[in-house]
Amino acid sequence: MLPFLLTPKTTEDLPQELAYFVNMEARKYGINSCMVVNAHNSINGFVNHKETMESLKAAASLCLRETASTSKKPFKVGASTIMPKNFSLKDGMGPGGITSIVVEVGSQKFAYVIIDGNNLISGLREKILSSLCELGFSEGEVLTTDTHSVNALTLTPRGYNPVGEVIPHDILVNHIKEAIKEAIAKMEIVQVGYKRIVIPKVKVIGKEPLEKLCILPDETTKLTKRIIVPIFATTIIFLMLFLLILM
Repeated sequence: MLPFLLTPKTTEDLPQELAYFVNMEARKYGINSCMVVNAHNSINGFVNHKETMESLKAAASLCLRETASTSKKPFKVGASTIMPKNFSLKDGMGPGGITSIVVEVGSQKFAYVIIDGNNLISGLREKILSSLCELGFSEGEVLTTDTHSVNALTLTPRGYNPVGEVIPHDILVNHIKEAIKEAIAKMEIVQVGYKRIVIPKVKVIGKEPLEKLCILPDETTKLTKRIIVPIFATTIIFLMLFLLILM
């Protein structure tokens, strides 16, 4: 699994070509399967992905090369999910709550924190990772699910609150620590298995249909104006003529 992020810059939807590149690069190093994860863990303005693609590809290639040369060791995994009752959809917290996955390899412990939300306020990731260091973790990462269940619920410029915009950071961190501690208690030695299948002839919404859907509201508004204005003008003219006849 390779999480991609650009923090403290905005980490939003990354081009699909990145996933294709990573999987092809993984096979070069004898890695048969690789999962590309968009972290969605920092929102702070606009980022031109054309300018960041090469650096992301270089980082991915380096990680894959080091992974292929690293010796395999037994490891433990623990996971836990909590549902904070004091956070709502309007606050930016989705129904999936907070999930923590803890991995222990030798003397090192790693933690993944997955928050059911639509991105993360820039800078909050670093606060969360700092709290993980206090619990003895070597490394960690924070991700959001990019859920849209929190969208269109608030009258804000974005139409939603990213995690941390209205949610108090200290309370959120305490919930995360709670999930982490539960995950640690559940750790056990595990084995990894995977299976890759190809489902043929699956129809999906591609780039062009999505672009058409995005401009549909604007086109509908323009068409409505073209229809309503003549009708409204004609109605006024008939009304004026009717009043003149009555006079």
